[in-house]
Amino acid sequence: KEGKIITVAGCKGGVGKSIISAGLALEFGRTGKDVILVDADLGGANLHTYLGIQAPQYVINDFLSRRVQSVNNVVLPTDYEGVRFISSAGNIPSLANPKFAQKTKIINNLLSLKADVVIIDIGAGSSYDVMDFFSMTNKGILVTIPEPTSIINSYGFVKNVVYRRLNLMFRQYPLVMELIKRGMNPDSENGISAVKDLLRELAVQNPECWLKAKSMLSTFLPNIIVNMTSSENDVQLGEKLKTIITKYLSVKATCLGQVPEDPSVRLAAKKMVPFSVLAPQSH
Repeated sequence: KEGKIITVAGCKGGVGKSIISAGLALEFGRTGKDVILVDADLGGANLHTYLGIQAPQYVINDFLSRRVQSVNNVVLPTDYEGVRFISSAGNIPSLANPKFAQKTKIINNLLSLKADVVIIDIGAGSSYDVMDFFSMTNKGILVTIPEPTSIINSYGFVKNVVYRRLNLMFRQYPLVMELIKRGMNPDSENGISAVKDLLRELAVQNPECWLKAKSMLSTFLPNIIVNMTSSENDVQLGEKLKTIITKYLSVKATCLGQVPEDPSVRLAAKKMVPFSVLAPQSH
């Protein structure tokens, strides 16, 4: 399942994660893949508008509320080759902050979808829900833009995911949790500034937990895309972010590349047409 799931997150709104998600889905569809594109932005779903869908006939809440029996019943056709779609539209307040059982049900059912590729567009920010959806795969995509706040927030997002995973892994170990708490607050009196320092202390306190933490970190391989670039300096930001993540979080990130700024993207969003359809020659 790991190979077919692609999660796409953004450290804040407006970085273009939905554009990236929709663009990837259409390109996979063109190559003959069977693709399901999922809008998992439970609090602000709008991915359907990029596909020209005014009001989705079925949404995820129809499955959660048992109006339909299976998640397959909310998979909608689109006008684009090879691409089907699951929406979470509807502005349902309870869905913006799902209960743990609801979130688990959504994740498990998305993992069970029958398709060559499942692309999951996740909400912005660093809430537990966003981090847990991102962690459906070890190789999710994080979209950022060449602005200082976006780069800082992107680093913070990866850090939060790392510590979220450590928290879930070691919540039954009070001494380990104390180390994790120090790592989450590096500026405190006895804070730990880098994950490698946390691992060093963990190796002394609990070698078994140290091995588990090392294994988790070695398999978590986030991917970075820098969107809306306009200069060579913008392009280099992805590599710089990757270096910082490796240095302080002991995680091997990859910079997939960059997507240049193009007015046709915003025009396509206004026209509710994928930009690769409106402007197929766009870089």
